[in-house]
Parts: sequence; C-alpha cells; structure tokens
Amino acid sequence: MISRENYLQQLIQFKDTDFIKVISGVRRSGKSVLLMQYRDYLQQQGISPENILYLNFESFEYQWVKDAQDFQQLIQEKMPSSQEKIYFLIDEIQFVEGWQKIVNALRVSFNTDIVITGSNANLLSGELATLLSGRYVEIKIYPLSFKEFLHAKNVDSQSRLVDKLYSEYEKYGGFPSVVMADEPLKETILSGIFDSIVLNDIAHRAGVKDTHILKSVILFLADNVGQLVNPSKISNTLTSERVPTSNHTISKYLDLLENAFLFYKAKQYDIRGKGYLKTNAKYFIVDNGLRRHAIGKKRRELCQSPRKYCLY
Repeated sequence: MISRENYLQQLIQFKDTDFIKVISGVRRSGKSVLLMQYRDYLQQQGISPENILYLNFESFEYQWVKDAQDFQQLIQEKMPSSQEKIYFLIDEIQFVEGWQKIVNALRVSFNTDIVITGSNANLLSGELATLLSGRYVEIKIYPLSFKEFLHAKNVDSQSRLVDKLYSEYEKYGGFPSVVMADEPLKETILSGIFDSIVLNDIAHRAGVKDTHILKSVILFLADNVGQLVNPSKISNTLTSERVPTSNHTISKYLDLLENAFLFYKAKQYDIRGKGYLKTNAKYFIVDNGLRRHAIGKKRRELCQSPRKYCLY
C-alpha cells in the first residue's frame, strides 16, 4: 500500500470540522487506500474502531443499497449507540441514488465526521452543492506524481536510478497498482483500468450502448494532447475515418470524459476580450500510461509505415 501523505494531511487538517470531506478522482487513483490510511490514523489517535464506519458501495455487501431509502436503512442498522463522535468513511457514494440528503442529514442531526469518495465530477454538482451551501471541501486525488513514484520505489531524487525510473514512469504512468506490479503485469493492469473507466464509469452510467465512437474520441484526444480542438474538428476527423458522428454527440462525450476525470480541459483565453472562448480547448489525459495504452494499437499500425512515424 503506497502512502499518500500529502492527501492524508489535507484530510487531517479538516478532521472534526463541520465540513464534509469529498475525495474525488479517476478510478484506481488511490481514493480507497486514502480512506484506509485515514482510518488507521483515527485509530492511532485513540478513536474506537466501533465509532468508525467504513461503507464501500462497490462491495458485494452493499449491492442492495440502491437509493436514499436503502441508505437510511443501512445507517439505522450500522449506527453505534455511542454518544461519541462517529466517523463515516463512505467509498464510491455515487452508486446510491439520492445519497445527498442522507449525508446532509447525518451532518446536521448527529455528531459526525464525514468523508466520501467518488469517481465522477458530478458528485459536487446540483443537489449536493445546494444542500451543503459551501459546507464541504474537495480533495482532488491523482495518480502518483513522479516524486511519489520515487518514494514508492524507495529511491532518493539524487539517485543515479532516477533517469531509468523516469523512463518507466513515462511509459507506464503513476497508477499505484501499475507502479507496484511486476513488469509483465503492468500492461494488463493498465488495460483493466482503461476498460473499467470507459465501460463502467462512462458508458454504463451514461447509457452509451455503442462504445466505438466513444473510444474513437478518446483515441483522438490521447493522440492530440495539448492541441487546440473542438467538437466540429473531432467530428469531421472521425467522419473522414469512417466513424460518422455529430457535433452534439462529440460534445456529450467530451463532458463524460471530463466527468470521469479521464481528461482535463484547458479553455482558450481571449486576451483582448478578457474571457474564455467557448470553441477551442486543449485536453490533457490524467495519466501518461493510459495515453500510451490508448494510442498503442494505432502507433503499432503506423510503425508498419515509414520508420519516421515510429518515433514517439
């Protein structure tokens, strides 16, 4: 288990405050591990394990919890009779429809300290933001930085191994499970992460039945990281490659990719107008290992062409 000390300190900073702590980030970036590290910290501070409730809504145990009514029933079953503060650690809460009212009720009606995690940016939109009225703090977690990567490898930043390890980091990225895996398994794990994000966090939740266009958009963005693009340009490119689509569909998929934290959008700023333009933007993928995995097949096909196209 890789320690995420910087994120842990942010949680500790808001411990025993009225703020709900929201840990957000792409799937498999370490949100659940951070919750476990926070739980260990609480126990080290003398908090009784009976007063720490960990609920993981991805686990089989809680598959029956579908909506706010089920959630309320679960709380009634699990809530200790203790008069002391109860620490709620709730993982992947977005799987429960209408969870916002229950979490807010816990905050208002009981002596609680609440931490929740989610893999979707919509977690903090709409009803939650209205109910909490600023009574939450968001802690955004990412795959390992290179500094964290070196720490996980027990290598000092001045070591002669840094250049070699940077090549590994550049190739496979910073997802904790990939970093700690043996070389032969890294690609398989990356493939699993990519599929779980695309199929579970995006396609399944948004009702995307045909993932071919969605994956084509991902491939286009991964292959054009840092380039100015817009829905029209993407649509025209895909259509020319015999993947017919529309600007509306592309715009929808771009929003989905952002919401799943797979890509981050940098808007173009108009210096003269002093505002952000609504058309062109740059998109950056959350992890270079995922980028290489996404475009790997296309690159291999290009490598059957003249040698100059193989340098990447």
